[in-house]
Amino acid sequence: MKKNIDQLKKKRETKFEFTEALEDVLIEGAIVPKVDVDYSIELVEGEVIIRGEYTAFIKTSCVRCLEELEVKVSGEFFGDYKESKEYKEYIESLGKEAQVLDDMVEELVDGEVDISSLVRDYIILDMPQFPVCEPECDGLEELTKYRDSGIDSRWQKLLDLKN
Repeated sequence: MKKNIDQLKKKRETKFEFTEALEDVLIEGAIVPKVDVDYSIELVEGEVIIRGEYTAFIKTSCVRCLEELEVKVSGEFFGDYKESKEYKEYIESLGKEAQVLDDMVEELVDGEVDISSLVRDYIILDMPQFPVCEPECDGLEELTKYRDSGIDSRWQKLLDLKN
């Protein structure tokens, strides 16, 4: 979902509050049916600052047993955008040896901000890397034969050569 900043500027206000449900958030390997988002857009001298909170229930699979599970992910997000002219000046001011900072500024494209993309990036960062259905999950029965703490028989000949 995109917000047209040019339309907001016509309202002659500087701060806007929104509560919306995003349904077009796509994440590889997971299904995100809906994301509830509360956010504000603040217009400050050619700069657009977006702050908000999100809550999503992500349908994914347990990495151990491959059963489907639902993971709740919630957090805060932040975006800082500049008009094209100010953005170019900002980039030039960084110089050639610029480092990526936490408070990086993005460019407004066609006067719009893509809220879905911004929230999606934060959801990906907040998702558990290896989701499990429960901490004690033993996983698939097929994997139990590989849990032997001994030496894999395929490596035994190599170990015999070494010794």
